[in-house]
Amino acid sequence: MASVLNYMVYFLGRLFYPIRGHDSRQFIYCPAFKDIPKPNMTLECEECGPSGSKLLLQHTSLAEDGIGIIPELKWTPPQATEPVKEYVLICEDIDIPIPFLVIHHGLFWGIDAKHTHVSSLQTSVAKNSPRWKTSSAWNYVPNIRGASYIGASPVLGHGTHRYVFTIIALKESLNFARPEKVTKSDIKKAIAGKVVGWAQWTGEFEKPWPA
Repeated sequence: MASVLNYMVYFLGRLFYPIRGHDSRQFIYCPAFKDIPKPNMTLECEECGPSGSKLLLQHTSLAEDGIGIIPELKWTPPQATEPVKEYVLICEDIDIPIPFLVIHHGLFWGIDAKHTHVSSLQTSVAKNSPRWKTSSAWNYVPNIRGASYIGASPVLGHGTHRYVFTIIALKESLNFARPEKVTKSDIKKAIAGKVVGWAQWTGEFEKPWPA
């Protein structure tokens, strides 16, 4: 029965294969980036390689826990005239088979300026943590599964998906009266006039036929 389901999903994945490439729907195309249209920072992932490299299985839904962890990323602060107060980090799948839409796998804000790297420990959520706080006290906007982060999981048969990680440097901190209610749209609006730098790294993954 499982193999029949796999064939059905694969068929749908191939059918909707042309629906992809929603690059213009990325977070960086909101008005907050109009004064900095090009990246002025660096974002790297040594464990995977240069931007465009394949994600490791531990970063995908094929991980042992079926969820996956965020790749270890590190960045350099921007060469800006104003000091960085905090960072925002987002991971978006820009190739999902739904027209004009991208989804975020992780969206973290309130990252202190002293941090220049991210690991799975920093994005995990302890059992006693509020729903919008990671174990490192970063804030997050729950993804489609209500979690802080989920690994790459493209539809079987839909080919390679690009997972774009974007680090954003802000000259002012973000403050919300009810952080547990903050949405992706709220973040887009709140960072207007505060962005002093950004950079991207892209990891790729195609779901293989189940063994």
